[in-house]
Amino acid sequence: MAKASSDRDGVVVLATYNTRVPCDPPPYDWASRKDRILKVIADDGFDIFGVQEIGPDQIADLVADGVFARIGGGRDDFKDKGEHCCIFYRKDRFELEAGGTFSLSEKPDEPGLRSWGSCCPRIATWGRFVDKATGCKFVYYNTHLDHVSELAREEGIKLVVRHAAGNSAGLPLVLTGDFNAYPESETYRVAAELLRDSRAISKTGHKGPDTTWHGWGKFEGPDTPIDYIFVSDGIEVLSHVTDDVKPFGEYASDHFPVIAKLVFPKA
Repeated sequence: MAKASSDRDGVVVLATYNTRVPCDPPPYDWASRKDRILKVIADDGFDIFGVQEIGPDQIADLVADGVFARIGGGRDDFKDKGEHCCIFYRKDRFELEAGGTFSLSEKPDEPGLRSWGSCCPRIATWGRFVDKATGCKFVYYNTHLDHVSELAREEGIKLVVRHAAGNSAGLPLVLTGDFNAYPESETYRVAAELLRDSRAISKTGHKGPDTTWHGWGKFEGPDTPIDYIFVSDGIEVLSHVTDDVKPFGEYASDHFPVIAKLVFPKA
């Protein structure tokens, strides 16, 4: 599935991708678009990436060829039930040292909870990785914030930021996700207090559309992102792209992937 990276100069191709729950009729059902998703991952050369709105059957398809492993449990039981916020990583490139999933709720250790008026249970997944190509260690968080409750988004991102700040132990830190929030929002501001938006610091600027959710090409709202890649100081951002490709002539998801090429500080 995935094209092997050259691991050139320690560059890591990292992405966030809402792959959409399998609930749509053809041509947007999972059976119809699975190969489109796999083509995006391969053609863009993902090394490590966070996904949202993915279920067990979809996960199985993404790891079927053995290139990627993943961490992250479902929101209903922190294991296999419900939507996941997985982090997928190339097994030949990265070693997972530790990680887990927690609830964006008033009881983070309990799965399946709704808090602050959220429409559904929300979660975050984290992992501490070693890049075998460079020896660099880094911590990666991936999440999906609520699409209904502004309070749930704000409290959810505060919880993620607190967890990350206390858990990263000075290591390089990445946060990705579907925030369901625009850059002028309080949710974005909270994340930006700890980390930097990779789009804003890309050495080659931003390429592709500003919009990251397109609703199967039907969205006519503000031309602005809701999916983000945030990084800590010291991580170099070589490029930032929203890829609006239509593999095999159709959309792969109702979101575009957001992709950054990163160089982590030397170990």
